[in-house]
Amino acid sequence: MWFSQLGFPHITLEFPYKRQSPLTKKVKTYENLEQVWEEIEMLVEKWQESQFSLGRNLYFHLPLFMNPRWIIDVEYQMILKEYNWIKDFNIPLASTLDEVNASKLDEFDVINSEIKSIQLYMGEKNGR
Repeated sequence: MWFSQLGFPHITLEFPYKRQSPLTKKVKTYENLEQVWEEIEMLVEKWQESQFSLGRNLYFHLPLFMNPRWIIDVEYQMILKEYNWIKDFNIPLASTLDEVNASKLDEFDVINSEIKSIQLYMGEKNGR
């Protein structure tokens, strides 16, 4: 969410490469995308009690050790498009709340929370 709103960093990496792990602070050789995902999963676990949103933590830490574009897939992009269409064109998710797909509602709730977190961050950054 954060990268789609604030932009992706320009990172050119190819496996294998060495970077400092944001978790251990030690230089680590990343051989493949599976190792990158393992690092991400450990970071997510660590941030469960963070004062910042998961999206904010990922936005600032992922570029330290990987290219964030590697983990953005077509399905994720489609979910963001759907969210924007519903918000921009005032399209209901369903006829009634009981008919709303629960997973879609959860996805949109996360997106909405991250948008609020981005707005808060931008306000702090701009001194508001």
